[in-house]
Amino acid sequence: MFALAARNMKIPFHSVLGPVLTKNKMHINKICSHPIFGFVPVYVGALGIIGVVLSIFDIIRIIRCGSILPGYLWRERIKNGQFISPEVERDCKMISLVISTEYYLFLLVGLVTNNPVFYMPYLALYSLIITLEVIIFLTKVFVDGVDFKKCGLVMSLFMVFNWTSVFCTLARSTSCCDF
Repeated sequence: MFALAARNMKIPFHSVLGPVLTKNKMHINKICSHPIFGFVPVYVGALGIIGVVLSIFDIIRIIRCGSILPGYLWRERIKNGQFISPEVERDCKMISLVISTEYYLFLLVGLVTNNPVFYMPYLALYSLIITLEVIIFLTKVFVDGVDFKKCGLVMSLFMVFNWTSVFCTLARSTSCCDF
């Protein structure tokens, strides 16, 4: 019974990621052996701690504001000619902050337990976010032409670096037995 349960814990690596990681292990090791990625477990730990602390700080700040966010926390957004109500914006911010706290806690648990499964939610979410950023960028290039904003470019590169750091930590914590 316990052997079956232990074997089922490897399902994401055995059936989905295992073949991809083993096929590309040489390329992954080449990328992850770059000197800039030599400290990624420590960096991912710092990323997790900072993410949890900032998310909890924002949750506490929003809870203290009450049911309606003050003007500096509430951005008026127009959708179909109507404003989004402050209660809906507050609830959406709370939901996103709780989810981000969860992802950063998963990073910390993955580091402490050396279990690569805990990196999967972060990698999946940020893969989606990075893909959407690329689609939005390409759409803007074709519609408006190339318009680089320094802040947006730095944030996008930082997001890709964070994703690559977590991915290299995942690659280091997996072994051939996980596949």
